Amino acid sequence: MKMSIASCVLFGVACSGHPAAREVQVARPAPTRVEPKAIAHGTGPSLYDLGMSVTNANGDQASLDLDRGHPTLVSMFYGSCAAACPLLIDTIDHTLQQLPEDSRDGARVLLVSFDPARDTPARLRELVRAHRLDPRWTLASATDLDARTLAAVLGIRYRSTPDGQFFHTSAIVAIDRDGKTLARMDGIGDPSALVAALSE
Repeated sequence: MKMSIASCVLFGVACSGHPAAREVQVARPAPTRVEPKAIAHGTGPSLYDLGMSVTNANGDQASLDLDRGHPTLVSMFYGSCAAACPLLIDTIDHTLQQLPEDSRDGARVLLVSFDPARDTPARLRELVRAHRLDPRWTLASATDLDARTLAAVLGIRYRSTPDGQFFHTSAIVAIDRDGKTLARMDGIGDPSALVAALSE
């Protein structure tokens, strides 16, 4: 089932043209002005306003805004997922690899599990090693209530199944340095919108 997609507005700079032809005398062309690189700003409320905490792979409690100051890719998963979640991690890694080097180094990833009973810190550490994730990545779990709150804000749906697994949708949300939405991708597909947003 398709879910509603949060709108993302990217602002550009429009240059006005010169008035129609008129005879002017120019001794030399005006110097070209080089604009500094823009800092991307998101829209809507900040994810960090939720004020919740997560438990990271070291067993430490951390605020949801642990990556404040960095553009961040945020999503949810569960560690025993055999198909969609490994693909989600690969897609995020592919997104990071497509970023320009200066943007790539500053970007962060936050993946929050909605299966806290099984995704203990020890299990999260195993996943970090198995996927060879570098320090830009944070794998964490949240309480049932906080996980459901975060999922609702991110537009992710999940429910447990009789065999102990989860049926869930996938989404990756790019947020700015203050936790506001820059872009999102529903499902697993072409991450070009995420790359564009984090390359600003």
